[in-house]
Amino acid sequence: MHPATFERIGGSSIIVITLIVMGWIAGCSERQPQSGETAPTAIGAAATAAELQALKQENQQLKSEVLNLRRQVEDLSQTPQVLLDKVTESVKAEDVAVARETIATLEKRFGNVPQVGVARQLVAKLESSLQEREAQAKRLEAMGFYALKPTAAPNIHGVTVRVESLKFGKRWTFDSYGDSWHYRDAERGTQFLLLNAVIQSVDKNPNLPEIGVYRIDGKKMVRIGFFGYEFRRWSSHGTFIGLYHDFKNDFAHSQSVPFNAAARIDDSDASQPFAVVVTGLLCHERTEKIGQPEIAYRLQSSCDPKNQLSPDDFLQGEYQVIAFFNKPKSN
Repeated sequence: MHPATFERIGGSSIIVITLIVMGWIAGCSERQPQSGETAPTAIGAAATAAELQALKQENQQLKSEVLNLRRQVEDLSQTPQVLLDKVTESVKAEDVAVARETIATLEKRFGNVPQVGVARQLVAKLESSLQEREAQAKRLEAMGFYALKPTAAPNIHGVTVRVESLKFGKRWTFDSYGDSWHYRDAERGTQFLLLNAVIQSVDKNPNLPEIGVYRIDGKKMVRIGFFGYEFRRWSSHGTFIGLYHDFKNDFAHSQSVPFNAAARIDDSDASQPFAVVVTGLLCHERTEKIGQPEIAYRLQSSCDPKNQLSPDDFLQGEYQVIAFFNKPKSN
């Protein structure tokens, strides 16, 4: 446009031109999408939301179906034996409520199958044991350690100590063969507490039980000694010196082996109330040593029995009293 011509254009004409330009710009911004482009619309957004909701519902339905299938598999795997095993685990954990609940499930699903009777026996035995433990706790509270009943045949994890004699003496004899034997004499101011016992075990190479001596001091026991083991006898001098194997002193060949054990006790403690206690530990190991005999049972250095006991230590059955000595007359 010629400048002179432009100057002749009035104000209204300028406004018209401005509106035309603005319309052209707006048209450019609202152009149609090129090939391959997708323009979002209100209808498309609504469709996408609906599809998403449908997918969510389908996913939830699939999850429910998977959960139902899992439950069906679990139900099918709950055989009478599996349920009995669960009862056994609950009994070991001393959980009577869970054991009874499992028995109810077993009986509801399978009726009066043999496993129901076995399970009931297990629970009945557990309840009896718990009741006895509670009663013993009350006796211990009232009478102290003397409420405990001594046993001459304690069993520790499958190893039984059958006590034949338990007494004081100044000489400990062991390793006899023929007319010969070996011995140790107590030092001045001490005595031996002599324990002759037969150890029985199904295991072919068991460790022997740890047996301690505990002085009774009110509501606590204090450890004052422990027993060592020696073989009682050998079949011959030849087996003693190791020329031949003594099958009678080998648990791999004999279920019962006799031992003479002893604990060294100070004279001052020997006259006080005390107890001989099986500690629930199997600490004496069969070893080879220099000298004769070449085989002996010796205390492991890792053995760690309690130095002090309370009545509660006897409630679980690990600690067991073999005998009381110098028991007060009032008890």
